[in-house]
Amino acid sequence: MFKRVQNQRLGIGSISLAVFLALIVLFVSGLSCASAPAQSSQGGAAPEWVNNLNRAFPASDWVAVIASGSSQRLAEQQAMNALARAFRTDVSSLTQTSQRFSQIVNEAAGKRTISMEQAQDFSQEVNTSTNIQGLIGVQTDHFQARDGTFYVNARMNRRECAPRYTRMIQENSAVISQLLTMATRQQISFEAYSALNFAAVIAEITDNFQNILEVLDPTAVNRKPAYGGANAIKARMRELANSITIGILVNTADRNDEILIRRALATFFTEKGFTINEQGSGLYVLNTNVRFEALPFSDRLQSSRYYFNAALTDRNNRTLFTFTEDDRKNHNLPAEAKRLAVRAVESSVKEEKFATDLDTWLNSLID
Repeated sequence: MFKRVQNQRLGIGSISLAVFLALIVLFVSGLSCASAPAQSSQGGAAPEWVNNLNRAFPASDWVAVIASGSSQRLAEQQAMNALARAFRTDVSSLTQTSQRFSQIVNEAAGKRTISMEQAQDFSQEVNTSTNIQGLIGVQTDHFQARDGTFYVNARMNRRECAPRYTRMIQENSAVISQLLTMATRQQISFEAYSALNFAAVIAEITDNFQNILEVLDPTAVNRKPAYGGANAIKARMRELANSITIGILVNTADRNDEILIRRALATFFTEKGFTINEQGSGLYVLNTNVRFEALPFSDRLQSSRYYFNAALTDRNNRTLFTFTEDDRKNHNLPAEAKRLAVRAVESSVKEEKFATDLDTWLNSLID
């Protein structure tokens, strides 16, 4: 399914491959615990599960729920939400975490340590609107009564699915352990932060798998993964980030513009937990140059063009990340055009091009 390419810069290639093989089951059905096609019936006598769910699917063998609604889609959503509650997991949150996992892996793939032909399939699957994401092995039945009401039962077989979740947890836990070891080896660095970030994302998914397993097999509560849970990894990541000081230098003609841009940059990094030194010294230094140029745009409009350049260096003055952006903002008042250009730079830092490019670079460090 995946093709290896020769390049083992940090040894993470095999880890990424293992993660994908462990989590690819989110969209590839296995030989056991596979989601069965839904069984539907309409009119006539109600199936046994409508009136007596436990008789049809005994609790000793199944985790099963039933829901109804005015449409099949609504009934399905209600059933899946009820099943998620039975497993003490948030399906929507799990789907978002899976999306973050997919994004990080896709960004890390830029250096081509491994070729991930299935990445787009994974991304497409976790973005679908159904609520079944993250609950592997769910089986459903549908029934429409004569009055138009739709009934859906959603269930998971304990004997078939518990071994599958056990294997996934074991595989993911092994990957998380390797990432934690890598973070320790990298000491205080962006590389260590990136490894912990990736480990935390996998741990969030795996914690949900553990919740599901403990409902399928209550004895699993005594077999929790050794990494201590996603929150423990996040705490370690926050502690590490707090130890990384980033100096921020902003060079621009107007003092007020400098303050606004520096404030935006400081907010971007402090929200990730990093420590900021606005005097420009630190383990890493971000040197930023922003220039604004007033230009005529038309008979009625004035334009303010901005040039936004930045370089992130380490304590040895090696350039690690560079960024460049230029665009223009137009208005009939020159001062307003300039204000819009400054705001565009702030937006780039907070959530747009600068933010996404730097996040991509951070994620690529796991490669």
